[in-house]
Amino acid sequence: MHSLLPTDRPPRSHAVTESLSDLCARVEALEGKAPNVIESNNTESTLLETVTQLKMELNARDQDQLLNDIEISSVPEENGENTIHIVTTLGQKLGVTLSEHDIIDATRVGRASQLNEGVQGLSSRPRLLVVRLARRAVRDRLLQAARVRRGATTEGTGLPGPNSRFYINERLTVINRRLFQKTRQLKEQLGWRYAWTRDGKIYVRQRPGAESPRHRIRSELDLERVFGIHVVC
Repeated sequence: MHSLLPTDRPPRSHAVTESLSDLCARVEALEGKAPNVIESNNTESTLLETVTQLKMELNARDQDQLLNDIEISSVPEENGENTIHIVTTLGQKLGVTLSEHDIIDATRVGRASQLNEGVQGLSSRPRLLVVRLARRAVRDRLLQAARVRRGATTEGTGLPGPNSRFYINERLTVINRRLFQKTRQLKEQLGWRYAWTRDGKIYVRQRPGAESPRHRIRSELDLERVFGIHVVC
């Protein structure tokens, strides 16, 4: 079975690939022009806005390729483990029955040098488990079950090591992961109540209730607009 690396994505159609290549070429061309127009009135600002927009489009397309993926964290890791079995076992713990046909791949990502640092061949810092599912509906069932059973642990699963709480989340692009981390930091600093993701999109809300609007966060500029402060990236 093919193993997914952190940057692996499902094969794109020829049309999508050509579209992405075109976007990348446009970004590179505009970035190359920007330093040469610093002296001109509003040209630099317009170019930079265009570059930012194109980068957002590229990131959105990359995120679309991860819509069948989840990340499972804080699951004990050991040498020779069967990651597919781990995923099906945790699914059962959450009340979701998975077959091997529901799982395209399940792979630990990150540095493997931490293995064997703990006792009995367990990693003292288990790596993230990235899972690609065959259908988005299966992903949605797992995410919903994880929300309902928030606080679930590995107790009773037969997995190695001490019982530990595990977490299941959507898989985000590197850009969205960093943006979500910054969003949560500002939420805590400014006393906002909610920050969450859905289908790879980032949202925040200041207070409960319909009178408090939901805000979409697409970039650092949105953070500044929504939270009303300058954001240091």
